[in-house]
Amino acid sequence: MTESFYAALRVVVPMIILMAIGAFVRVKGIITRPAMKEYDRLIFWIFMPTLLFKNIYDMDFSQGFAVKEMLFVAVCLVVLFVLAYFIPRIFVKDGNKSVVIAQAVGRGNYILFGVVVAEALFGEGHAGMVVMLGVLVVPAINTYAAIILELNRSGKASPVKLFLAILKNPMIIGAILAFIFKALNIIIPAPVWSAVRSIANSTTTISFISLGVGLDMAKAQSDKMPLILGTVLRLIVVPLVFMPLSILAGFRGESLCAMMVIFAAPAAVASYPMAVAMGADGQLAGQLVCTTTVLSVFTIFAWTFILRTMGLM
Repeated sequence: MTESFYAALRVVVPMIILMAIGAFVRVKGIITRPAMKEYDRLIFWIFMPTLLFKNIYDMDFSQGFAVKEMLFVAVCLVVLFVLAYFIPRIFVKDGNKSVVIAQAVGRGNYILFGVVVAEALFGEGHAGMVVMLGVLVVPAINTYAAIILELNRSGKASPVKLFLAILKNPMIIGAILAFIFKALNIIIPAPVWSAVRSIANSTTTISFISLGVGLDMAKAQSDKMPLILGTVLRLIVVPLVFMPLSILAGFRGESLCAMMVIFAAPAAVASYPMAVAMGADGQLAGQLVCTTTVLSVFTIFAWTFILRTMGLM
Protein backbone atom coordinates (compact mmCIF):
# COMPACT_ATOMS: atom_id res chain seq x y z
CA MET A 1 0.00 0.00 0.00
CA THR A 2 2.92 2.36 -0.64
CA GLU A 3 0.79 4.34 -3.12
CA SER A 4 -1.61 5.11 -0.26
CA PHE A 5 1.22 6.50 1.85
CA TYR A 6 2.55 8.55 -1.07
CA ALA A 7 -0.96 9.86 -1.74
CA ALA A 8 -1.11 11.25 1.78
CA LEU A 9 2.43 12.61 1.49
CA ARG A 10 1.57 14.40 -1.78
CA VAL A 11 -1.11 16.33 0.04
CA VAL A 12 0.58 16.99 3.37
CA VAL A 13 4.24 17.71 2.53
CA PRO A 14 3.56 20.90 0.50
CA MET A 15 1.44 22.21 3.39
CA ILE A 16 4.21 21.55 5.89
CA ILE A 17 6.73 23.33 3.63
CA LEU A 18 4.45 26.38 3.33
CA MET A 19 3.97 26.53 7.11
CA ALA A 20 7.75 26.28 7.54
CA ILE A 21 8.21 29.21 5.13
CA GLY A 22 5.76 31.22 7.22
CA ALA A 23 7.65 30.40 10.42
CA PHE A 24 10.94 31.32 8.69
CA VAL A 25 9.78 34.77 7.54
CA ARG A 26 8.44 35.47 11.04
CA VAL A 27 11.74 34.46 12.71
CA LYS A 28 13.67 36.61 10.21
CA GLY A 29 11.42 39.57 10.98
CA ILE A 30 10.20 39.89 7.40
CA ILE A 31 6.65 39.98 8.72
CA THR A 32 5.27 39.93 12.26
CA ARG A 33 2.26 38.16 13.73
CA PRO A 34 0.31 41.42 14.25
CA ALA A 35 0.94 42.44 10.63
CA MET A 36 -0.14 39.02 9.40
CA LYS A 37 -3.52 39.48 11.07
CA GLU A 38 -4.34 42.05 8.39
CA TYR A 39 -3.55 39.41 5.76
CA ASP A 40 -5.82 36.99 7.63
CA ARG A 41 -8.67 39.46 7.15
CA LEU A 42 -7.84 39.60 3.44
CA ILE A 43 -7.85 35.79 3.26
CA PHE A 44 -11.18 35.63 5.06
CA TRP A 45 -12.92 38.32 3.00
CA ILE A 46 -11.41 37.75 -0.46
CA PHE A 47 -9.35 34.59 -0.92
CA MET A 48 -11.50 31.97 0.86
CA PRO A 49 -14.83 33.10 -0.65
CA THR A 50 -13.25 33.20 -4.10
CA LEU A 51 -11.89 29.66 -3.69
CA LEU A 52 -15.31 28.43 -2.55
CA PHE A 53 -17.00 30.22 -5.46
CA LYS A 54 -14.59 28.66 -7.96
CA ASN A 55 -14.97 25.15 -6.54
CA ILE A 56 -18.78 25.26 -6.74
CA TYR A 57 -18.87 27.04 -10.11
CA ASP A 58 -16.47 24.44 -11.54
CA MET A 59 -18.65 21.50 -10.51
CA ASP A 60 -20.43 19.59 -13.26
CA PHE A 61 -24.08 19.10 -12.27
CA SER A 62 -25.05 17.64 -15.65
CA GLN A 63 -23.99 14.13 -14.65
CA GLY A 64 -26.81 13.94 -12.12
CA PHE A 65 -26.46 13.26 -8.42
CA ALA A 66 -25.54 10.18 -6.43
CA VAL A 67 -28.80 10.25 -4.46
CA LYS A 68 -27.95 7.49 -1.99
CA GLU A 69 -24.56 9.01 -1.18
CA MET A 70 -26.05 12.51 -0.91
CA LEU A 71 -28.78 11.44 1.51
CA PHE A 72 -26.35 9.44 3.64
CA VAL A 73 -23.85 12.30 3.85
CA ALA A 74 -26.59 14.85 4.60
CA VAL A 75 -27.82 12.83 7.59
CA CYS A 76 -24.31 12.06 8.84
CA LEU A 77 -23.24 15.71 8.63
CA VAL A 78 -26.21 16.84 10.72
CA VAL A 79 -25.32 14.26 13.39
CA LEU A 80 -21.62 15.17 13.18
CA PHE A 81 -22.31 18.90 13.49
CA VAL A 82 -24.49 18.43 16.57
CA LEU A 83 -21.94 16.17 18.26
CA ALA A 84 -19.01 18.40 17.23
CA TYR A 85 -20.69 21.43 18.77
CA PHE A 86 -21.73 19.92 22.12
CA ILE A 87 -19.00 17.39 22.98
CA PRO A 88 -16.07 19.88 23.22
CA ARG A 89 -18.17 22.10 25.51
CA ILE A 90 -18.29 19.26 28.05
CA PHE A 91 -14.49 19.23 28.41
CA VAL A 92 -13.51 22.82 27.57
CA LYS A 93 -15.38 25.61 29.32
CA ASP A 94 -13.69 28.50 27.44
CA GLY A 95 -16.15 29.27 24.62
CA ASN A 96 -13.46 30.67 22.30
CA LYS A 97 -11.57 27.38 22.55
CA SER A 98 -14.50 24.94 22.51
CA VAL A 99 -15.97 26.55 19.39
CA VAL A 100 -12.60 26.25 17.62
CA ILE A 101 -12.48 22.55 18.51
CA ALA A 102 -16.06 22.18 17.25
CA GLN A 103 -15.11 23.83 13.96
CA ALA A 104 -12.08 21.59 13.49
CA VAL A 105 -14.04 18.42 14.29
CA GLY A 106 -16.90 19.20 11.92
CA ARG A 107 -14.96 20.86 9.12
CA GLY A 108 -12.44 18.70 7.29
CA ASN A 109 -10.14 19.78 4.46
CA TYR A 110 -12.45 18.09 1.97
CA ILE A 111 -11.75 19.52 -1.49
CA LEU A 112 -7.98 19.82 -1.06
CA PHE A 113 -7.55 16.26 0.21
CA GLY A 114 -10.40 14.66 -1.70
CA VAL A 115 -9.29 15.12 -5.30
CA VAL A 116 -5.63 14.31 -4.60
CA VAL A 117 -6.37 11.17 -2.57
CA ALA A 118 -9.04 9.90 -5.00
CA GLU A 119 -6.81 10.36 -8.06
CA ALA A 120 -3.83 8.83 -6.26
CA LEU A 121 -5.87 5.73 -5.42
CA PHE A 122 -8.03 5.33 -8.55
CA GLY A 123 -6.14 7.24 -11.22
CA GLU A 124 -6.45 10.65 -12.84
CA GLY A 125 -10.00 11.64 -13.70
CA HIS A 126 -11.52 9.33 -11.07
CA ALA A 127 -12.42 11.98 -8.50
CA GLY A 128 -15.96 12.42 -9.82
CA MET A 129 -17.68 11.17 -6.65
CA VAL A 130 -15.55 13.46 -4.48
CA VAL A 131 -16.43 16.46 -6.65
CA MET A 132 -20.12 15.51 -6.81
CA LEU A 133 -20.46 15.19 -3.04
CA GLY A 134 -18.61 18.49 -2.74
CA VAL A 135 -21.81 20.17 -3.96
CA LEU A 136 -23.30 19.24 -0.58
CA VAL A 137 -20.27 18.98 1.69
CA VAL A 138 -18.50 22.27 0.93
CA PRO A 139 -21.46 24.63 1.52
CA ALA A 140 -22.64 22.54 4.50
CA ILE A 141 -19.38 22.58 6.45
CA ASN A 142 -18.82 26.28 5.78
CA THR A 143 -22.36 27.15 6.86
CA TYR A 144 -21.84 25.09 10.01
CA ALA A 145 -18.60 26.94 10.80
CA ALA A 146 -20.27 30.32 10.23
CA ILE A 147 -23.17 29.41 12.54
CA ILE A 148 -21.12 28.19 15.50
CA LEU A 149 -18.56 31.01 15.27
CA GLU A 150 -21.32 33.62 15.01
CA LEU A 151 -23.16 32.08 17.97
CA ASN A 152 -19.93 32.25 19.99
CA ARG A 153 -19.30 35.87 18.97
CA SER A 154 -22.85 37.21 19.30
CA GLY A 155 -24.16 35.06 22.12
CA LYS A 156 -27.83 34.16 22.16
CA ALA A 157 -29.17 36.03 19.16
CA SER A 158 -32.67 35.79 17.73
CA PRO A 159 -33.00 33.38 14.79
CA VAL A 160 -33.57 36.31 12.41
CA LYS A 161 -30.46 38.20 13.59
CA LEU A 162 -28.41 35.02 13.48
CA PHE A 163 -29.64 34.24 9.96
CA LEU A 164 -28.77 37.76 8.76
CA ALA A 165 -25.33 37.57 10.42
CA ILE A 166 -24.64 34.25 8.69
CA LEU A 167 -25.75 35.68 5.33
CA LYS A 168 -23.15 38.42 5.75
CA ASN A 169 -20.38 35.86 6.15
CA PRO A 170 -18.15 36.10 3.05
CA MET A 171 -17.87 32.30 2.74
CA ILE A 172 -21.64 31.97 2.59
CA ILE A 173 -21.87 34.86 0.12
CA GLY A 174 -19.32 33.14 -2.12
CA ALA A 175 -21.27 29.86 -2.06
CA ILE A 176 -24.64 31.55 -2.73
CA LEU A 177 -23.23 33.56 -5.65
CA ALA A 178 -21.74 30.40 -7.16
CA PHE A 179 -25.08 28.57 -7.01
CA ILE A 180 -26.87 31.58 -8.52
CA PHE A 181 -24.36 31.74 -11.39
CA LYS A 182 -24.78 27.99 -12.01
CA ALA A 183 -28.58 28.12 -11.83
CA LEU A 184 -28.80 31.05 -14.26
CA ASN A 185 -26.06 29.58 -16.47
CA ILE A 186 -24.08 32.83 -16.29
CA ILE A 187 -20.87 32.57 -18.28
CA ILE A 188 -18.01 34.48 -16.68
CA PRO A 189 -15.83 36.30 -19.27
CA ALA A 190 -12.42 34.71 -19.73
CA PRO A 191 -10.36 37.66 -18.35
CA VAL A 192 -12.55 37.82 -15.21
CA TRP A 193 -12.45 34.05 -14.76
CA SER A 194 -8.67 34.13 -15.11
CA ALA A 195 -8.51 36.59 -12.20
CA VAL A 196 -10.92 34.46 -10.14
CA ARG A 197 -8.85 31.35 -10.81
CA SER A 198 -5.60 33.12 -9.91
CA ILE A 199 -6.99 34.31 -6.56
CA ALA A 200 -8.50 30.90 -5.80
CA ASN A 201 -5.31 29.03 -6.70
CA SER A 202 -3.30 31.30 -4.37
CA THR A 203 -5.57 30.72 -1.39
CA THR A 204 -3.98 27.56 -0.04
CA THR A 205 -0.47 28.96 -0.44
CA ILE A 206 -1.10 32.26 1.34
CA SER A 207 -3.28 30.58 4.01
CA PHE A 208 -0.61 28.09 5.04
CA ILE A 209 2.15 30.71 4.99
CA SER A 210 -0.07 32.90 7.19
CA LEU A 211 -0.62 29.91 9.46
CA GLY A 212 3.13 29.43 9.77
CA VAL A 213 3.62 33.11 10.62
CA GLY A 214 0.88 33.15 13.25
CA LEU A 215 1.52 29.73 14.76
CA ASP A 216 3.02 29.73 18.23
CA MET A 217 3.61 26.10 19.14
CA ALA A 218 5.17 27.25 22.44
CA LYS A 219 1.62 28.14 23.48
CA ALA A 220 0.56 24.58 22.63
CA GLN A 221 1.66 23.56 26.15
CA SER A 222 -1.04 25.75 27.68
CA ASP A 223 -3.52 24.52 25.07
CA LYS A 224 -2.43 20.90 25.45
CA MET A 225 -5.78 19.44 26.50
CA PRO A 226 -7.91 21.30 23.90
CA LEU A 227 -5.34 20.46 21.20
CA ILE A 228 -5.28 16.75 22.08
CA LEU A 229 -9.08 16.66 22.35
CA GLY A 230 -9.62 18.30 18.96
CA THR A 231 -7.01 16.14 17.24
CA VAL A 232 -8.32 12.87 18.68
CA LEU A 233 -11.93 13.75 17.86
CA ARG A 234 -11.16 14.82 14.27
CA LEU A 235 -8.70 12.10 13.24
CA ILE A 236 -9.75 9.11 15.35
CA VAL A 237 -13.24 9.35 16.86
CA VAL A 238 -15.10 10.82 13.85
CA PRO A 239 -13.82 8.24 11.31
CA LEU A 240 -14.24 5.39 13.81
CA VAL A 241 -17.91 6.32 14.15
CA PHE A 242 -18.81 7.19 10.57
CA MET A 243 -16.61 4.91 8.45
CA PRO A 244 -18.19 1.67 9.76
CA LEU A 245 -21.60 3.26 9.12
CA SER A 246 -20.49 4.02 5.55
CA ILE A 247 -19.46 0.40 5.05
CA LEU A 248 -22.73 -0.90 6.54
CA ALA A 249 -24.61 1.43 4.17
CA GLY A 250 -23.02 -0.49 1.31
CA PHE A 251 -20.56 2.08 -0.06
CA ARG A 252 -17.51 0.74 -1.86
CA GLY A 253 -14.72 1.98 -4.15
CA GLU A 254 -14.82 5.67 -5.06
CA SER A 255 -17.93 6.28 -2.94
CA LEU A 256 -16.21 4.89 0.16
CA CYS A 257 -13.10 6.92 -0.67
CA ALA A 258 -15.21 10.09 -0.69
CA MET A 259 -16.66 9.12 2.72
CA MET A 260 -13.14 8.58 4.04
CA VAL A 261 -12.14 12.08 3.00
CA ILE A 262 -15.28 13.63 4.52
CA PHE A 263 -14.77 11.95 7.88
CA ALA A 264 -10.99 11.42 8.12
CA ALA A 265 -9.41 14.49 6.49
CA PRO A 266 -7.59 16.95 8.80
CA ALA A 267 -9.08 20.24 9.94
CA ALA A 268 -9.65 22.66 7.06
CA VAL A 269 -7.06 25.39 6.58
CA ALA A 270 -9.96 27.88 6.37
CA SER A 271 -10.56 27.21 10.08
CA TYR A 272 -7.61 29.41 11.02
CA PRO A 273 -8.35 32.73 9.25
CA MET A 274 -12.07 32.32 9.95
CA ALA A 275 -11.46 31.82 13.68
CA VAL A 276 -9.17 34.87 13.77
CA ALA A 277 -11.62 37.05 11.84
CA MET A 278 -14.59 36.04 14.02
CA GLY A 279 -12.95 36.53 17.41
CA ALA A 280 -12.34 32.90 18.41
CA ASP A 281 -9.01 31.41 19.54
CA GLY A 282 -6.93 31.71 16.36
CA GLN A 283 -3.84 30.19 17.98
CA LEU A 284 -5.66 26.99 18.88
CA ALA A 285 -7.29 26.88 15.42
CA GLY A 286 -3.85 27.11 13.81
CA GLN A 287 -2.41 24.45 16.09
CA LEU A 288 -5.28 22.10 15.23
CA VAL A 289 -4.81 22.63 11.48
CA CYS A 290 -1.07 22.04 11.80
CA THR A 291 -1.29 18.99 14.07
CA THR A 292 -4.13 17.23 12.25
CA THR A 293 -2.51 17.92 8.87
CA VAL A 294 0.78 16.32 9.86
CA LEU A 295 -0.80 13.34 11.65
CA SER A 296 -3.26 12.73 8.81
CA VAL A 297 -0.40 11.25 6.79
CA PHE A 298 -0.55 8.25 9.11
CA THR A 299 -4.30 8.13 9.79
CA ILE A 300 -5.33 8.36 6.12
CA PHE A 301 -2.70 5.77 5.26
CA ALA A 302 -4.08 3.50 8.00
CA TRP A 303 -7.67 3.84 6.77
CA THR A 304 -6.64 3.30 3.16
CA PHE A 305 -4.59 0.24 4.07
CA ILE A 306 -7.42 -1.27 6.14
CA LEU A 307 -10.13 -0.63 3.52
CA ARG A 308 -8.01 -1.91 0.64
CA THR A 309 -6.93 -4.98 2.59
CA MET A 310 -10.63 -5.73 3.22
CA GLY A 311 -11.30 -5.32 -0.53
CA LEU A 312 -13.70 -2.43 0.07
CA MET A 313 -11.85 0.33 -1.78
